[in-house]
Amino acid sequence: MSRSAPGWLADFQARFGNMLRTPLDRASGTLTAATAAYDPQLCAEALDRPLSCAAERLAVYNRQYWFRLFSVLHAGFPLTARLMGYWELNAVAANYLLAHPPGGWDIEQIADGFRPFFQGALDESAPDWRLALLESVRIDAAYREVFRAECLPPFRPLASDAADLLSGQLVPLPALRIVEEHRALLALRTALLADPSIATAELPPLLVRPQAWAIVRRESGTVRIPIEAREAELLTLLGRHSVGDALGRLESSCTAEERADLPDQVRAWLARSIELGFWCSLRRDG
Repeated sequence: MSRSAPGWLADFQARFGNMLRTPLDRASGTLTAATAAYDPQLCAEALDRPLSCAAERLAVYNRQYWFRLFSVLHAGFPLTARLMGYWELNAVAANYLLAHPPGGWDIEQIADGFRPFFQGALDESAPDWRLALLESVRIDAAYREVFRAECLPPFRPLASDAADLLSGQLVPLPALRIVEEHRALLALRTALLADPSIATAELPPLLVRPQAWAIVRRESGTVRIPIEAREAELLTLLGRHSVGDALGRLESSCTAEERADLPDQVRAWLARSIELGFWCSLRRDG
């Protein structure tokens, strides 16, 4: 039977943890440990050594704590980090990590809530730049979620499923995300990952028209598949509503001119989504 840790050890761990989470100072233009903020009692317990004082030795752990967490966010959001710059991203990341410190065994989980925090932290004074960064963080988050999602076999409908198709709801594959870009950000992300030496990236120009993509994980790796705007809208609606309801909502959002070709397009898009394995099951009413 396990026993509770002695009180002195729990107290030491709490004070050591507080030291680790002491934010690094950015005032000098480099990330430096703010040793003056350390607990004096902890420094006394660490003891000085001939070649270094206690605070300097504790600072090694303090810096490595933050550098490790920053590196996780850099790896999880590589496009955003290169567009924004590591220094600027670290400023947002530090505030995020202070508000949401690690709390589990999987260090990768620290990035789970970064996207909404990042979106709320962006400066609104440069709307075009802000919109581009919002798009980049959505794309990075989509790739991250697809990579970490449960891998399930795709849904292959049988003849017996036909009667329930309109009233049922197609369940999206967990390893699938639909994204839209207004700049060639997905291609830029691929290029940046192929060359880790590139520390910063220029923002690509606006596309003539937005491009929608399906990001899906295969056994061979994650791929991106270009899809049409209305096709993306349909896929999103199908993931939220029954097939019949989704089709009705799509039709109501189309122009009269678009509705003329919509039935043939919907049949083709539905067949393509099943062929590409975008769904994992058909959820029936009741």
